Amino acid sequence: MMPDPSNHSRVRRFYSWWLRELSRTITRRPTGERPWRTMLFHSADGLQIFSKGAGPLTFIATLRKDATPAEIAGARRLLIGKTSQDSKQILLRLSASEVVQRTIRVPEAAVDLMESIVENKIETIVAWPLENTYYGYRVVGPNAATAEQVDTEIIATTRQIVDGALDRAREIGLTPRAVDFAPSPESPSVVELLRLEPDPVSKTAKRLNMVFAGLVACSLAACALGVYQVWMREVQFGELESQIAAVMTRVEEVRRLNEENTKIKNQRERLAKRKIDQRPIMELIEALSRALPDTAYLDEFEFRDNEARIIGKSPDPTGLIATLESTPEFEDVRFSAPTTREDGQTLGTFSIVGKVQSEGTPEKSK
Repeated sequence: MMPDPSNHSRVRRFYSWWLRELSRTITRRPTGERPWRTMLFHSADGLQIFSKGAGPLTFIATLRKDATPAEIAGARRLLIGKTSQDSKQILLRLSASEVVQRTIRVPEAAVDLMESIVENKIETIVAWPLENTYYGYRVVGPNAATAEQVDTEIIATTRQIVDGALDRAREIGLTPRAVDFAPSPESPSVVELLRLEPDPVSKTAKRLNMVFAGLVACSLAACALGVYQVWMREVQFGELESQIAAVMTRVEEVRRLNEENTKIKNQRERLAKRKIDQRPIMELIEALSRALPDTAYLDEFEFRDNEARIIGKSPDPTGLIATLESTPEFEDVRFSAPTTREDGQTLGTFSIVGKVQSEGTPEKSK
């Protein structure tokens, strides 16, 4: 019987997770905010350049977004001798106008799973695709109203904003070590959005992987020697082994056929149950009619693989996510495409998908 490829995939994922966590534990991480000497503060006005030495923060120049080649060359000359060219001492910072800020409440018991919680929540915060997003988070502290929950601040921005700011920095000969967010150049870093220098944890993981690979190679060599010795003895009983192998082959074939029959039976039962539990289309349409406000209307409605997709227009597409999440018929509601709004139009086009709850699923608490 052939090995299941999905088992190999699960083993690889577990090994990668375990190696990463082990590396994170033994890697010495710097405490507090890392010092910097050159700050590139990106805002709607352009790229503001600051230098910090032993004294206060010093403003050097501003590179406008529509700067000409001559202005870029002038900025490069102005930076000579005034800023550090070492990427480890250069930090690119986004202003509040370049990011989306949200604060969520998370149960205190789930703080260890914060990374997964934020990853699942980010799709409901931004109105653009997840693959086009840079984001980070920080745990603010216990919620003032509920002691069992903690406030977590999420900061997100688009790849276009970050890539554009990095391009402007490289035009003047500066390569930052990271991109973060803070309200001003003087403020301490709130959230790191992108790390551009090699991750020390990843370096440790690579070294550990090489050590483990060497250990595995030695173990395989020892096993090979043992197998060879056993094989030399097994040659003496070749005929008997052949007969046993033939019987085992027939037994294995019978077991494989039984397993296939069991799988087919289970699949048939699941399909029959799914057909019974699936909600009728008219019930979903009626639920949408009740949930959507009068100011929104649909252009398309698609139902496939227990997932509904609606396309239409609304003056507040983002508000529809919470509205549909509160209905008992839908869950895991999210945007499937960025919302758009043409110039001069009050209605924005939305594309939303959500999983349809089966009829046997208990209703969500209101």
